[in-house]
Amino acid sequence: MPKIAVFSDVHSNYEALLRVFEDIDKQGVDSIYCLGDLVGYGPQPQECCDLVRERGESVQMVQGNHEQGLINIYYLQGFNQPAKDALRKTREMVTDETYEWLVAHPKSLSEQGCRFVHGVPPNSASEYIWKYEKEMGEVFSRYTEGVCFVGHTHDLMRFTCRDRKASEKLPLNEGELRLDKDTRHLLNIGAVGQPRDGDNSAKYALYDTDAQILTMRFIPYDIKKTADLIRACGLHRGYADRLW
Repeated sequence: MPKIAVFSDVHSNYEALLRVFEDIDKQGVDSIYCLGDLVGYGPQPQECCDLVRERGESVQMVQGNHEQGLINIYYLQGFNQPAKDALRKTREMVTDETYEWLVAHPKSLSEQGCRFVHGVPPNSASEYIWKYEKEMGEVFSRYTEGVCFVGHTHDLMRFTCRDRKASEKLPLNEGELRLDKDTRHLLNIGAVGQPRDGDNSAKYALYDTDAQILTMRFIPYDIKKTADLIRACGLHRGYADRLW
């Protein structure tokens, strides 16, 4: 039974990503997908990129809005000032080779009956899925896959669509959820590195593509270590405070 791991929004939080990978390695997954925003906000962008890259082709990645902010100065203007400052710091902290690797990823992927995108399908890295809560039928019409994984909000939620009729926002909690095979699913899987769902652990998803069983994993890590590094390298203190 093919099993995949999906994570998003690491935001240069090496301690969180390290613990997530340690947990993934115990789960017997066949492939791993990163939904973007590997960098930005946090203190260790190079280390996070190295951690992903050393796994080679076992990790597939799409661009998030922070990767796009590195590419396009005009796109960067849409960020608030602390986020702009963090991305400029990120560019200083990563090697040229790592920069080229970061910006080479596609905006979306379609594999194993699933779509992977940072923001809103089919391929937006900048839009937030919660803005479409009343128009989810239209969102589902933009793509054909049965399951779509998104990040960007740093929150947990899900939507379903059956017979072209979309649900309202539904909860997505820690633990196992069996997905209805006659229904399409859009899954907003939270954040590894800077959660905004009221729980400070790192989040990622396991998905059995045959049995259609989703498992949300909540992973503790050394928050203080990352927070101290954020303050030490001169990033906005709010990015440290938000981790708690």
